[in-house]
Amino acid sequence: MKNLWKKEEREYQYAALDYINKSLSLLTKDHLPFVEKLITSKSSWDTVDSLAPNAVGQIAKVYPEVKDEVIENWALGDHLWLRRSSILFQIKYKGMTEECRLYRYIVHNASSREFFIQKGIGWALREYSKTNPESVRQFIEVHELPSLSVREGSKYI
Repeated sequence: MKNLWKKEEREYQYAALDYINKSLSLLTKDHLPFVEKLITSKSSWDTVDSLAPNAVGQIAKVYPEVKDEVIENWALGDHLWLRRSSILFQIKYKGMTEECRLYRYIVHNASSREFFIQKGIGWALREYSKTNPESVRQFIEVHELPSLSVREGSKYI
């Protein structure tokens, strides 16, 4: 896996992501530092948008303690792609989404001028609105969010 990630051509990273996504049930919390390394090296929206909801999401679902031990620091830290990952990791959780955590991470990052943070916030809100549209509607009304995040987040409500 590490060798695929180190290669220059993006197709190798995609092959590594395919392998990871087919092996999600084998991941343990001990894999999270490795996944974090992947997120922070050769970072791009497409690799992060696969790793966050799949690998990170799966690990956090099975080992919920990593949310407070690791992911909380990502959300509050300075690294763009870790912040985006913290916002997106629950995107497939639907009714199991920890709404307070999601909203806390969004509020903390709402003042970011970074396109990928604003877009990530919108994507997370849009996906959660499929499960709890009224909550997302109220959240958007009450909080000052970037217009891109609002536009993306309110697509289905």
